Amino acid sequence: MTIAEFEKKILSWYRKNRRDLPWRNTKDPYKILVSEVMLQQTQVSRVLTKYPEFLQAFPTLKALAKAPQRKLLKVWSGLGYWRRALFLQRACAIILKQHKGIFPKDPKLLERLPGIGRYTARALSCFAFDTTGAFLDTNIRRVYIHFFFPKRKNVSDKQILQVAQKAPYPVWYGRTKQGISPREWHYALFDYGALVLKDKKINRQSKHYAKQKKFAGSFRSFRTKIMRFLLEQPDQKAALRKLETMLKKSGSPYSSKKLLSSLQKDGLIKKKGNSYSL
Repeated sequence: MTIAEFEKKILSWYRKNRRDLPWRNTKDPYKILVSEVMLQQTQVSRVLTKYPEFLQAFPTLKALAKAPQRKLLKVWSGLGYWRRALFLQRACAIILKQHKGIFPKDPKLLERLPGIGRYTARALSCFAFDTTGAFLDTNIRRVYIHFFFPKRKNVSDKQILQVAQKAPYPVWYGRTKQGISPREWHYALFDYGALVLKDKKINRQSKHYAKQKKFAGSFRSFRTKIMRFLLEQPDQKAALRKLETMLKKSGSPYSSKKLLSSLQKDGLIKKKGNSYSL
């Protein structure tokens, strides 16, 4: 398949099937950053519920940067991967202090912020500032493998990007003189990968494929039980014995010491005497 044929197919489908997601209706880099961090390893359906609630609680970069950690974690509850909330807050604090509240446009500068990797930096730069350049996530990777590497195994991102970099400015299907923005082009790739190719096992052909572990019964699931338990307490604090009783009833195969130490290490909980708190 040629690049031109690929562009035409993706965009003709996209014109009729584009998803109307709230974070696509803004170019505010703060709101886009919030959505990108939430969407890391989390289904769109769950983010759709939490995103407006989060922005209502923390409407601006400054509001999030200066928010009490307890409030932040309480609002974040339900999304999992709790450290993302702390990284997001620290990133906003750095932008507020070091960049005077103005988001850097350069992906390399964005990558220096806590919790922002190669993909998130480039996605944020593209969606907020329409910067150019190809980038990959699970859905976009799936699209390129499907069309350009259909029978290949162990396909590297480097190989995919060599193709992707040739197609960042397709002509909108049906319009001969108007190009589509990098922002909309990547949305088109997202949607095609998420909706058309969702149930295909294409990403197993990727060199970077790693099967996601089940959440139920995992170490992460019992960390979440502790976090939710503390959030349910009137003062968001509980004695060690109370936590151990809760973990025992929930059937945790992990020691309370190991679970609590990992949460402490990540900065999610604090210990004072024989009690733990958010």
